[in-house]
Amino acid sequence: MQHLEELTVVWRSAILPREYEPRGPLVEVHLVPAVPATHHGTPELDRVRDELAADFTRAGSSAGGAWAFSAAEDRGLAVLSTGQRTCWFPFGEDDLAARVADRLHTLLDLGLAVPGSLAPAIGLDPVASTIKVAARSVSSPGRIRIGTEDAFSPGELRQASREIAEGLVARLAAPLG
Repeated sequence: MQHLEELTVVWRSAILPREYEPRGPLVEVHLVPAVPATHHGTPELDRVRDELAADFTRAGSSAGGAWAFSAAEDRGLAVLSTGQRTCWFPFGEDDLAARVADRLHTLLDLGLAVPGSLAPAIGLDPVASTIKVAARSVSSPGRIRIGTEDAFSPGELRQASREIAEGLVARLAAPLG
Protein backbone atom coordinates (compact mmCIF):
# COMPACT_ATOMS: atom_id res chain seq x y z
CA MET A 1 0.00 0.00 0.00
CA GLN A 2 1.18 3.49 -0.85
CA HIS A 3 -0.41 6.64 0.58
CA LEU A 4 -0.79 9.31 -2.12
CA GLU A 5 -2.23 12.66 -3.04
CA GLU A 6 -5.83 12.41 -4.23
CA LEU A 7 -6.07 11.45 -7.90
CA THR A 8 -8.70 12.66 -10.36
CA VAL A 9 -11.66 10.29 -10.58
CA VAL A 10 -14.06 10.40 -13.53
CA TRP A 11 -17.44 9.56 -11.99
CA ARG A 12 -20.21 7.52 -13.65
CA SER A 13 -22.34 10.55 -14.45
CA ALA A 14 -19.51 11.96 -16.62
CA ILE A 15 -18.94 8.64 -18.43
CA LEU A 16 -22.42 7.63 -19.55
CA PRO A 17 -24.84 9.16 -22.03
CA ARG A 18 -26.95 11.90 -20.46
CA GLU A 19 -30.20 10.00 -21.04
CA TYR A 20 -29.21 7.30 -18.53
CA GLU A 21 -31.29 7.84 -15.41
CA PRO A 22 -30.74 5.37 -12.57
CA ARG A 23 -33.87 4.18 -10.79
CA GLY A 24 -32.28 4.42 -7.37
CA PRO A 25 -29.00 4.94 -5.57
CA LEU A 26 -26.00 3.37 -7.27
CA VAL A 27 -22.71 2.40 -5.68
CA GLU A 28 -19.75 3.36 -7.86
CA VAL A 29 -16.40 1.62 -7.49
CA HIS A 30 -13.36 2.99 -9.31
CA LEU A 31 -9.75 1.88 -9.72
CA VAL A 32 -7.58 4.80 -10.84
CA PRO A 33 -4.00 4.22 -12.04
CA ALA A 34 -1.57 5.74 -9.55
CA VAL A 35 1.01 6.16 -12.31
CA PRO A 36 0.08 8.25 -15.37
CA ALA A 37 1.83 6.00 -17.90
CA THR A 38 -1.33 3.96 -18.56
CA HIS A 39 -3.08 4.62 -21.86
CA HIS A 40 -5.52 2.39 -23.74
CA GLY A 41 -5.87 3.09 -27.45
CA THR A 42 -9.04 2.91 -29.52
CA PRO A 43 -8.48 -0.69 -30.74
CA GLU A 44 -8.13 -1.91 -27.13
CA LEU A 45 -11.21 0.03 -26.04
CA ASP A 46 -13.27 -1.28 -28.97
CA ARG A 47 -12.26 -4.85 -28.05
CA VAL A 48 -13.28 -4.30 -24.42
CA ARG A 49 -16.57 -2.72 -25.52
CA ASP A 50 -17.33 -5.83 -27.62
CA GLU A 51 -16.49 -8.12 -24.69
CA LEU A 52 -18.62 -6.11 -22.28
CA ALA A 53 -21.55 -5.96 -24.72
CA ALA A 54 -22.13 -9.69 -24.21
CA ASP A 55 -23.19 -9.07 -20.58
CA PHE A 56 -25.07 -5.80 -20.94
CA THR A 57 -27.90 -4.35 -23.03
CA ARG A 58 -26.09 -1.21 -24.20
CA ALA A 59 -22.43 -0.58 -25.03
CA GLY A 60 -20.35 2.16 -26.61
CA SER A 61 -16.86 3.50 -26.98
CA SER A 62 -14.93 6.58 -28.01
CA ALA A 63 -11.34 7.74 -27.83
CA GLY A 64 -12.02 8.47 -24.15
CA GLY A 65 -13.18 5.02 -23.10
CA ALA A 66 -15.49 2.04 -23.45
CA TRP A 67 -18.60 1.36 -21.39
CA ALA A 68 -21.50 -1.04 -21.17
CA PHE A 69 -24.56 -1.03 -18.95
CA SER A 70 -27.97 -2.51 -18.36
CA ALA A 71 -30.47 0.23 -17.52
CA ALA A 72 -33.05 -2.33 -16.39
CA GLU A 73 -30.61 -3.71 -13.80
CA ASP A 74 -28.84 -0.39 -13.07
CA ARG A 75 -25.38 -1.92 -13.40
CA GLY A 76 -22.44 -1.42 -15.71
CA LEU A 77 -18.71 -1.26 -16.34
CA ALA A 78 -16.38 1.23 -18.01
CA VAL A 79 -12.70 1.48 -18.90
CA LEU A 80 -11.25 4.87 -19.74
CA SER A 81 -8.30 5.53 -22.03
CA THR A 82 -6.44 6.78 -18.93
CA GLY A 83 -6.65 3.26 -17.48
CA GLN A 84 -9.38 4.05 -14.93
CA ARG A 85 -11.73 1.10 -14.40
CA THR A 86 -15.23 1.80 -13.13
CA CYS A 87 -18.32 -0.19 -12.21
CA TRP A 88 -21.67 0.63 -10.68
CA PHE A 89 -24.50 -1.40 -9.22
CA PRO A 90 -27.69 -0.82 -7.20
CA PHE A 91 -27.22 0.06 -3.56
CA GLY A 92 -28.60 -2.54 -1.17
CA GLU A 93 -28.43 -2.91 2.58
CA ASP A 94 -26.96 -6.40 2.36
CA ASP A 95 -23.21 -6.96 2.83
CA LEU A 96 -21.97 -3.95 0.86
CA ALA A 97 -18.31 -4.67 1.64
CA ALA A 98 -18.62 -8.16 0.10
CA ARG A 99 -20.21 -6.69 -3.01
CA VAL A 100 -17.49 -4.04 -3.31
CA ALA A 101 -14.76 -6.68 -2.82
CA ASP A 102 -16.31 -8.75 -5.62
CA ARG A 103 -16.35 -5.70 -7.91
CA LEU A 104 -12.68 -4.99 -7.21
CA HIS A 105 -11.91 -8.45 -8.63
CA THR A 106 -14.21 -7.80 -11.61
CA LEU A 107 -12.38 -4.56 -12.41
CA LEU A 108 -8.99 -6.29 -12.22
CA ASP A 109 -10.18 -9.02 -14.61
CA LEU A 110 -11.36 -6.82 -17.51
CA GLY A 111 -8.93 -8.21 -20.09
CA LEU A 112 -6.57 -5.25 -20.37
CA ALA A 113 -3.10 -4.82 -18.99
CA VAL A 114 -3.37 -3.88 -15.33
CA PRO A 115 -1.30 -0.90 -14.13
CA GLY A 116 1.26 -1.67 -11.43
CA SER A 117 -0.51 0.50 -8.86
CA LEU A 118 -4.21 1.36 -8.55
CA ALA A 119 -6.08 3.64 -6.16
CA PRO A 120 -9.69 2.75 -5.27
CA ALA A 121 -12.49 5.30 -4.92
CA ILE A 122 -16.17 4.84 -4.07
CA GLY A 123 -19.36 6.85 -4.46
CA LEU A 124 -23.11 6.73 -3.95
CA ASP A 125 -25.27 8.61 -6.45
CA PRO A 126 -28.04 9.69 -6.43
CA VAL A 127 -28.91 9.86 -2.76
CA ALA A 128 -32.55 10.94 -2.90
CA SER A 129 -34.22 8.90 -0.19
CA THR A 130 -33.41 7.63 3.28
CA ILE A 131 -30.81 4.90 3.04
CA LYS A 132 -28.43 3.16 5.42
CA VAL A 133 -24.72 2.71 4.79
CA ALA A 134 -22.81 0.83 7.49
CA ALA A 135 -25.58 1.52 10.05
CA ARG A 136 -25.73 5.27 9.31
CA SER A 137 -28.71 6.94 7.65
CA VAL A 138 -28.96 9.79 5.19
CA SER A 139 -32.16 11.38 3.90
CA SER A 140 -30.99 14.40 1.95
CA PRO A 141 -30.70 14.48 -1.83
CA GLY A 142 -27.30 14.60 -3.47
CA ARG A 143 -24.32 12.34 -3.87
CA ILE A 144 -21.42 11.06 -1.85
CA ARG A 145 -18.04 10.81 -3.56
CA ILE A 146 -15.02 9.48 -1.73
CA GLY A 147 -11.83 9.98 -3.71
CA THR A 148 -8.58 8.09 -3.73
CA GLU A 149 -6.37 7.88 -0.66
CA ASP A 150 -4.11 4.85 -1.05
CA ALA A 151 -2.72 2.90 -3.98
CA PHE A 152 -2.25 -0.87 -4.11
CA SER A 153 -0.58 -3.31 -6.43
CA PRO A 154 -2.98 -5.66 -8.27
CA GLY A 155 -1.77 -8.48 -6.02
CA GLU A 156 -2.54 -6.49 -2.88
CA LEU A 157 -5.99 -5.62 -4.24
CA ARG A 158 -6.74 -9.29 -4.88
CA GLN A 159 -5.37 -10.58 -1.56
CA ALA A 160 -6.86 -7.87 0.65
CA SER A 161 -10.02 -7.06 -1.35
CA ARG A 162 -12.34 -7.61 1.62
CA GLU A 163 -10.31 -5.37 3.95
CA ILE A 164 -9.92 -2.70 1.28
CA ALA A 165 -13.67 -2.86 0.57
CA GLU A 166 -14.48 -2.54 4.27
CA GLY A 167 -12.30 0.58 4.41
CA LEU A 168 -14.05 2.05 1.37
CA VAL A 169 -17.51 1.38 2.83
CA ALA A 170 -16.47 2.94 6.16
CA ARG A 171 -15.26 6.06 4.31
CA LEU A 172 -18.54 6.12 2.34
CA ALA A 173 -20.54 6.00 5.59
CA ALA A 174 -18.47 8.67 7.39
CA PRO A 175 -20.19 11.72 5.80
CA LEU A 176 -23.52 10.38 7.05
CA GLY A 177 -22.29 11.03 10.61
